[in-house]
Amino acid sequence: MVRASTLMAAGAAALCAALALAPAAADAQGRDGGMMHHKHERGAGFSRLDANGDGTVSAEEFEDPAGARFAAADADGDGELTAEEMAAQAETMRVARRDARIARMIERLDSDGNGTLSLAEVESRRDRGAMFDRLDTDGDGALSREEMRAGHAAMRDRHHDR
Repeated sequence: MVRASTLMAAGAAALCAALALAPAAADAQGRDGGMMHHKHERGAGFSRLDANGDGTVSAEEFEDPAGARFAAADADGDGELTAEEMAAQAETMRVARRDARIARMIERLDSDGNGTLSLAEVESRRDRGAMFDRLDTDGDGALSREEMRAGHAAMRDRHHDR
């Protein structure tokens, strides 16, 4: 029988490997040194390099992104990652990605430049008729439950790819 501590150690090793290999995987997908090429993805590349989430990229974070991410996750500095430290780092990174997405959305929609969005600014950027036409895949002038599901799935996939 496999001991729980052995399974936890194997899981921790796998997650550490994933943390270390993430930049290589991103590069293999056509990203340049962790910097993405699409305008809407630039914040995500910055967030990936900003391992400690302080809003800046240090020389260490830039030169050794895997080491910087490991160090940022190693809250007690003992050179090893616990499940709790990895979960906390994953949450920090999730929040940083969310905050970058929100900042990009405000930047894109804030037509008066005041740093906030009014309902008018949000609605002025949406062409509901065009959206309806995209969702109405059979062209019958009505949206079925399946067309709505497919549209939501497509939107989720687009946002996931960012």
